Amino acid sequence: MLLTFQDRLRIPWRGGAKQITVDNVLPVVLLVSLQLLAALDFYCCLVVFALIPLLLAYLKRFLGRVLPKTKFFALWMFWSGIYLVALFELAVPLLELLPEENVAFVLLMTLSFFCFYKTNQRAAMNHICQVQYKEDSSSMINGDSQTSILISDREDSDESDGRLACQICRKYVPPRTYHCKVCGTCIIKQDHHSVWLNCCVGRSNHRYFLGGCVFSLLALWLFANLALTSVCHPTPIFTVFGVTVMLPDDCTDIFFQYDIALSFTGAVYALMMSVFILISLLKQSCFISRGCTGIEWQRDEHVNRRNCLVNWKMFCMGQ
Repeated sequence: MLLTFQDRLRIPWRGGAKQITVDNVLPVVLLVSLQLLAALDFYCCLVVFALIPLLLAYLKRFLGRVLPKTKFFALWMFWSGIYLVALFELAVPLLELLPEENVAFVLLMTLSFFCFYKTNQRAAMNHICQVQYKEDSSSMINGDSQTSILISDREDSDESDGRLACQICRKYVPPRTYHCKVCGTCIIKQDHHSVWLNCCVGRSNHRYFLGGCVFSLLALWLFANLALTSVCHPTPIFTVFGVTVMLPDDCTDIFFQYDIALSFTGAVYALMMSVFILISLLKQSCFISRGCTGIEWQRDEHVNRRNCLVNWKMFCMGQ
């Protein structure tokens, strides 16, 4: 039944109708529905935001088995950004905001989208697709091969007489290259496979990924602060360079008006997203400081190759 529904789900397009898969439509439907439901009252808000992490964790595990290359999570992240921008421009009381605050939020969101787009675009540059595995057939037949087939990805490997090769791809690979089962290829200096971008993070796009995380974290914090101080009773905390930083003080009456409640639940959603991004940033900072990748840490192949400053310098240089 699901396959039949998916086959019939099409949209008009030049040259013929285009088929739409369920995992392409489900993220925006779920996201908007849950946000509208959360704005009804306090208890709905509590249930929805307790349910969202559990739902995403279950879908990540389920889709990881049946549809590893799904675009569900990438589209969820994309529509989350679009939803927050639309909510900020349409529902958050703009009379309570300064024009420069509006520009700052839109700019940060634009930079985060750009960095994540470049992360996905440059992911193919991590793939080992040109250097094919070759071996002298006569040597293989006679058992006289001088080239050892290694799986060691350590940069400081003692095997000086052998060339590193992947036994799955049958290709020669540089040091610190790992095979990604989801992408089906070897990734140079792979850190992890990101389901939120539907690509691997490796040497060529790691800096863009880190920049996207930083910009999105700042954008989410700015959105949450501006939205909460607009719909709740703000209180000044301190002043920096002539700018007064305020925090919400009383949010007891936010559910009496639906658009105000939408702004509040959007701010809660932004804070929830920022927690996971902050955890990812801290992990990335730790790995970069130690000069290793996430895959190397998981495989217990991490070694302190250089000091912290040199590791960050090499990372910024893309090495």
